[in-house]
Amino acid sequence: MGHVNPAVVAVAALATLMSCQAQEGRSCVDGNGQAGTCINIRSCQPQRELLQAVKENRAPPNAIQILRQSVCEILSRERLLVCCAQSTSTETTTSAGTGSGRDLLPRNCGRVDLTDRIIDGEDAPLLAWPWMALLRGTARGQPASWFCGGVLINDRYVLTAAHCFNEHKLEFVRLGEHTLSTTEDCQSGVCAPPPQDITTEQIIIHPQYKSPCQQCNDIALLRLSSPVQLHPIHLVPICVPVDPVKDMGFSEADFQGKHAWAAGWGSTSRSPLRVSIPDTLQQVFLPIREDTVCPLLKRGYPEPRMVLCAGGDGKDTCRGDSGGPLQLSNRAETRRFVVGITSVGPEVCGRKSTQALYTNVHFYVQWILENLRP
Repeated sequence: MGHVNPAVVAVAALATLMSCQAQEGRSCVDGNGQAGTCINIRSCQPQRELLQAVKENRAPPNAIQILRQSVCEILSRERLLVCCAQSTSTETTTSAGTGSGRDLLPRNCGRVDLTDRIIDGEDAPLLAWPWMALLRGTARGQPASWFCGGVLINDRYVLTAAHCFNEHKLEFVRLGEHTLSTTEDCQSGVCAPPPQDITTEQIIIHPQYKSPCQQCNDIALLRLSSPVQLHPIHLVPICVPVDPVKDMGFSEADFQGKHAWAAGWGSTSRSPLRVSIPDTLQQVFLPIREDTVCPLLKRGYPEPRMVLCAGGDGKDTCRGDSGGPLQLSNRAETRRFVVGITSVGPEVCGRKSTQALYTNVHFYVQWILENLRP
């Protein structure tokens, strides 16, 4: 027998097996109340990562209970079957990102430019965020407008928020934009190529969006109708944290306490009655942290890891920033990674006590990879 993970033993000891008839592949309900299938825990990313968090003493208080209620059967000391929610299980026992999905993510991503140096934000340098996307469309018979942001992850896919499509009908995605009012963006003698407007071939909304809470699973992928023409400086995909420890040099748990960049063309007004859309892409540096308001924002989410809390001190993202990226650098400060997608913001922007919720990209990385195609 190989080495037995002590965390597996701990969970197994807590599991009450009501039946010895359980079979791999049968339908079940997991510890979060979601329908799923009994599979090997190695094939279920959420349960696998929760088990790892228990082992490392960084799991939420209800983690053991969730795992205990998710156990289908213990086949041997080496093999534990758990109930895995249908949208998160994988077909193989390999870890996230070893299949073709990861192969479609570019290695030359998220480069940090030498110029690197929204409420209480500032104009972003021209070369700072070359993966930003703008979504344009109509809603309720109103004229077309820029209604959400997004982020380019390869030459065919943009990552954004599912709630952007609650009311709006998408017309096209703009990439390579910086200042909306100018046909050519120049700064310090450097001029960017014209932005590219591309229609979409497919809008892929997470199948469990709005379940079990209204803001749950707020993530979507846009497949462009044709590849965007990348540019080594002005238009580059951002990196996706498939394996944060390997890719970034620290774990998802270590996101807490770090400062991240958010960017977008969202409202810069603090008043809910006045929308002030900036002409130039804005950027703001936000702390990722669990303030006192964060648990209130997370109420209704069955798994706290589904979202990240960021902001405070009078800084946050605001209306129009929805779908835009929350970005962290790797330990070497050489690449940017999208760790969050702007999901839920405060009614009044920029108060010291306010924070915003960002869909945790790493939590959904398996879903992202499964939905990428050449």
